[in-house]
Amino acid sequence: MSDDKTKKQILDEFWDISALVPARKPMRPSAKSVSTVEISDGTNGNDSAQNKLTEESTVIKRFIPPHSAAEFEVRREPEECYFPDNSLIHKVTLYKEPSSYEFYANFCATAKKLWNQKGEPSMYAEFFSYSPQYDQMNHWQLSYYLWWRENVRNGVYIKTNLCYIYLYAFELINASEREEAERSRELLINVGENYNDVIRGAMSRYIRWISDFSLINKLQPPKSFPEKLLVNAGAFKEYFVRIPGNTPEGWARALLTYCCSYDYRRSKFATKDNIALYDIHVHGALTEVVKKLSENGKILSGLPFGDCKISAKAYEGAVCSSSNRYIIEAEYCSFSRSHELRFLVGDVVKYAENKIRAHISVKSRLTVYSLPNDLREVIDLYFVNNLPNVRRIVKKQSKPEEYEALYDLPRKKLDLHDADKIEQESWNTTKELVEAFEEERITEEIIPIETTQSTDDNISDEYGDLVSALGEYAEAVVSLKNGSSAPLYELSRNSGKPIEALVDAVNEISVEIIGDILIEENDGEYAVIEDYADMLN
Repeated sequence: MSDDKTKKQILDEFWDISALVPARKPMRPSAKSVSTVEISDGTNGNDSAQNKLTEESTVIKRFIPPHSAAEFEVRREPEECYFPDNSLIHKVTLYKEPSSYEFYANFCATAKKLWNQKGEPSMYAEFFSYSPQYDQMNHWQLSYYLWWRENVRNGVYIKTNLCYIYLYAFELINASEREEAERSRELLINVGENYNDVIRGAMSRYIRWISDFSLINKLQPPKSFPEKLLVNAGAFKEYFVRIPGNTPEGWARALLTYCCSYDYRRSKFATKDNIALYDIHVHGALTEVVKKLSENGKILSGLPFGDCKISAKAYEGAVCSSSNRYIIEAEYCSFSRSHELRFLVGDVVKYAENKIRAHISVKSRLTVYSLPNDLREVIDLYFVNNLPNVRRIVKKQSKPEEYEALYDLPRKKLDLHDADKIEQESWNTTKELVEAFEEERITEEIIPIETTQSTDDNISDEYGDLVSALGEYAEAVVSLKNGSSAPLYELSRNSGKPIEALVDAVNEISVEIIGDILIEENDGEYAVIEDYADMLN
């Protein structure tokens, strides 16, 4: 039994994991004295002495907030609020950041000290830093920086790297006075344009610094901004879109360039022969829509959806002193973030292309999902005045060869007198045949068919039953013949098809039945051609 107990004890100890863990050291209370503070609510007569915190009460003082809630609210009051002109940015509010620091005070002081220092010719010196500053540079690097900056100021762009470019951007951000802001922004844009390959993947951040600098200094959008920079811009791209004269025509062109979900130039019908027609009338239709949506001369202020709003810290990722740090809040018409505007412009372009397709006799139509009726009417009126539909002409068959005419029967209208003549001639032919074959006399009595003059109701229509062929369109077409177009427009709404598509469908059926179209457009209204109105009775 003793051996079994020993074996069991060994097995238990083998599976005891706690025996493998090092033993913890015993905790001993600290010998350091801890001072205490008695806090009174003021009911005791000695409250002044009791409420006074001693220097030793560091634990309590560490958790006292540095600013009261009232002080924080004062900091959140806007520093500036203004409304830019001639811009998609409609309102800008600037707040000072709720904290201050002096990390870059020396950098700003050095930047202002070197602002007017001329650069001397110097050899290129490689320089690298994640956050470039003057005190990180040796004598040769600083000399080359000043020489490179001197060249940039004179429009000469010599060899450099990203760190020198960043350092110059930080210098312009921190050391520019308000009266120098326009020139400083011009230098930032020129550096970005001429060193586009050097900045590369950091271009979005660099352009954001330019827009932050412009908004903080209340600068108007630049008169021109390089296209190759604008395509790499992120948020606030809209700031750089400036239209000379603030005209609807210019803004329509900008919408087609930056904010359209459909590219009409890729349409298979925008051929070499038709592309000029597309360019003129798609832009013209969109211009009329911009006019409709611009209330009191304020571009796109009448959009059914409101402005986009954004709030962001200025100069994110840049070396910047606390005196130049702001939080920028902006309300703007977004070309890049507003999906509703992109879809609206895309629908306008598609609707305009449908009008152009109708003009050039193309049957197919693009689907337009959510274009408001008032904008459809604006586009309809534009095309009525500038590009009315052309009545489709049925192609005539090519002239047959002369010998083929010998096989064709003459085409004549139905005439009862001619029918009697044909019948009489057939009887004469029969008589001659009977006499020629006397050995096979016909004993049966041939009773001639009596010909009676039929009324108009008994003569079948040579074109067939047109009303039956129209099917679901019949009721609307008959109403249109009687002077009411309401059923045709109601059918358009219920089916989700443009009115032009319904008219084309009816005309395709009529071409098959009668060889010509049935409905034509005149001054923006549709009507049944009078020559074929009787076929719809």
